[in-house]
Amino acid sequence: MAERITLLVGGRSTEHDASLHGYRHVLSRLLAEPDRIEVGAVCYVDRAGAFHLFERAPWPEREEVLLGGQTLGPGAALERLRAADSFVFSLLHGNEGEDGGWQGLAEVCGITGNFGPVLASALAMDKHLQAVLAAALLPGLRVPRSLLVRPGSFDAGQVLRRLGPGPLVVKPNRMGASLLTTCLPEPSPSALAAAVREVFPYDDQALVQEFIDGREFSCGVYKEHGKFVDLPVAEIVSSGFFGHAEKHTKGRAKILLSPENAATRKMRAFSQSLFEATEMATFARFDYIVEGDGIWFLEANTLPGLMSGSIFPMMLAETGRSIADLVLSAVSECGSRPARDKVLAYDISH
Repeated sequence: MAERITLLVGGRSTEHDASLHGYRHVLSRLLAEPDRIEVGAVCYVDRAGAFHLFERAPWPEREEVLLGGQTLGPGAALERLRAADSFVFSLLHGNEGEDGGWQGLAEVCGITGNFGPVLASALAMDKHLQAVLAAALLPGLRVPRSLLVRPGSFDAGQVLRRLGPGPLVVKPNRMGASLLTTCLPEPSPSALAAAVREVFPYDDQALVQEFIDGREFSCGVYKEHGKFVDLPVAEIVSSGFFGHAEKHTKGRAKILLSPENAATRKMRAFSQSLFEATEMATFARFDYIVEGDGIWFLEANTLPGLMSGSIFPMMLAETGRSIADLVLSAVSECGSRPARDKVLAYDISH
């Protein structure tokens, strides 16, 4: 019997477009395996946060069509997701998608889906805290020297003095898709201040990091039947800095699946350790820089991109697995996760 799925897509997020593109690819792949997956509904969260529900095919793909359907308020939409006889597969990226917000809603409202724990998502969305945790848990893993800056307390000259000479990278601390990420080969106070100012309308924390001039790798983690599947590690080859445009423009970067070696085995071990330590759910992706004999941690993603050109589907395909396999693994893991008893009454006498 086919597993019934509701796809949750869009979101009030700076990564709304990534969600839409991933949804189109995931939808096409699931519809290609009707004996295993039945798409029962699509719930679209538009850019303003309104909900649009579709409960029968043909399933909408374009944004202007997704804006149709049955419009619901937040309470009614959450109740429909909770009461639906289906597993909710969330494709909500970034803010209000994989930052702990929807994970908390799912927990409180009893929505069954691939949301995973609140803490895992909240940590993975915070690059600064990720790095602190990774360095503490894994002594052999390096992290770039970094400073977290906020509006009102930012002094570009002081940041440059503290981080020392050399190229810097400026990025939002709690956003994905390499949005608003800038590499400064020869940073000056004015250039650094301008890069940080670009971040603040979208994130009140900017991360300024030393630039590590090495080879960039991405390591997927995937659990199937409670056990890790060793996915191939991918190397990202670009002619310059691998930023937002390079990630999302065809031909700007090459993705090469790396042969097994000491570095790929270390990255996989680091990734699986961090996945377990933070109790991530089913799948994730971890990014690294390899420079000399050192491995530098960049970030984790609890919902890797699932677009047709994304790295994670390539890794899955190399092991003979499909998007349907991924979804069914998420269903299986969610069903096997023990529920916590939350009722414990006690007397208070004072």
